[in-house]
Amino acid sequence: MKLRVLMDNHTEIDAYYLGEPAVSYWIEDEGQKFLFDTGYSDAFLKNAVAMGIDLTEAEAVLLSHSHNDHTGGLCSLLSLPFGRKPGIIACPDAVLPHELDGMDIGSPMQKAELEQAAELTLTKEPLWLTERLVFLGEIPREMPFEPEYAIGTVIRGGGQEQDFMRDDTALAYCGRDGLSIITGCSHAGICNMISYAKMVTGIRQVRSVLGGFHLFEPDERAKETIAFLKQERIPELYPCHCTSFQVRAALHAECPCGEIGVGMELEWHP
Repeated sequence: MKLRVLMDNHTEIDAYYLGEPAVSYWIEDEGQKFLFDTGYSDAFLKNAVAMGIDLTEAEAVLLSHSHNDHTGGLCSLLSLPFGRKPGIIACPDAVLPHELDGMDIGSPMQKAELEQAAELTLTKEPLWLTERLVFLGEIPREMPFEPEYAIGTVIRGGGQEQDFMRDDTALAYCGRDGLSIITGCSHAGICNMISYAKMVTGIRQVRSVLGGFHLFEPDERAKETIAFLKQERIPELYPCHCTSFQVRAALHAECPCGEIGVGMELEWHP
């Protein structure tokens, strides 16, 4: 499987692409191509053109969750000249309205619009995309140090309720040397995601983890996360996006982390 970073907060050194506080990855596996998240704006489209990537070749667009730094580019993406309706795969809550302090922080396109523009698949359960790549669906919150927490509200069935971000998910790839886990923000908890990916795939060894960990302070949750990751002995860690420098530095002191930025390429063998 090959992965190219189309959008992140940073670019690689001497890689002259656009960056923004957002996520988008281009993934190729077994002859199929997938787009994971669409950034905050149309900047990821410009990066894709500069990299020679044709996004209309995507088998499906995979959404890590609803927040607009991961779904903001959907309108621009779906205006491209696809030869057929593109597929979109997400957890059910990802296509509902989400608000924080009166501001819309969710997808610019919600369920009815997406059903018109794309072949929409909503699933709480794991969905295998290829023989080795799986969309994990809703992540159980089992780690005592990674309980669910709310950011704003979600509008469901006409009512407004706290948004515990149950739509937050990740991908797992079953490679030769173990699992590779790709996440957007890890609101569900990166350790919860790792544990669930192991259960879904039956593979115990984790080779790499890439994405945002949503940790900003070296608090107790961050310390417990670092201890868990150290115990896992994961050879490749790529914390980015919503992981602060303080947390990355503390993690790197215990578990060496790799650089990540727009333009970076990774490859994992089956």
